[in-house]
Amino acid sequence: MKKAELTVSEVLEFSRHDFLNELQLVLMYIELGKMPESKQAILKVSNKIKQLSMLSKLGLPATNVWLNTFRWMYPFFQTTYSMSIETGTRKVNDLELRTFLDTFFQDLVDRLDPLSEYEIGFEVLAGPSDWSITLTISGSMNVNQELPTTGNNFFAEAVLADNVYVLKISGN
Repeated sequence: MKKAELTVSEVLEFSRHDFLNELQLVLMYIELGKMPESKQAILKVSNKIKQLSMLSKLGLPATNVWLNTFRWMYPFFQTTYSMSIETGTRKVNDLELRTFLDTFFQDLVDRLDPLSEYEIGFEVLAGPSDWSITLTISGSMNVNQELPTTGNNFFAEAVLADNVYVLKISGN
C-alpha cells in the first residue's frame, strides 16, 4: 500500500471491524463453553489496547498515529507491540520520524515477497529523556535495503540475519 495516511473514516472503519472480530471470537468461545479461552481472548485484546494507549506518553502524536494504524496500512504483517514508556520531553522532530518510518516501509514492502508471511514486533522504550523504537521483522527475505535519511535528533541502525531484520531507531 503506497498510501502514507489513513483518513479518520478509514481508521474508524478498521477499528470497528477489529473490535467486532474480537467480540465474535469471545462469543464463539462462550457458546462452545470454553470459558478459559474466552477469558484469554479478552485479556489478549485488553493488553493490546493498553500497550497501544501507552504510546500517548511518548509525546510524538504523528508517530503515535503511525504505530497505531500500522496493522491497517500493512495488513500482511502479523503485528505485536511491547511498550514501556515514561512521560518525558523528546527532542526529536515527530514529523521527520514519521516520514522516516513511512519511507522505510514503502521501500521495504516493494522488496518483500507478496506470497510470504511476515511478522513484525514493535518494542517502544522511553525514559524521561531517551527513547528507542525497535522493529523486528521476520519472514522470508533477502533485503539489502539502505536506510532513509534520519532526522537531526534520531539515529537508525539495521541488521539482517537469518530472515530476521532488526531496525532500531533511537534518540533523546
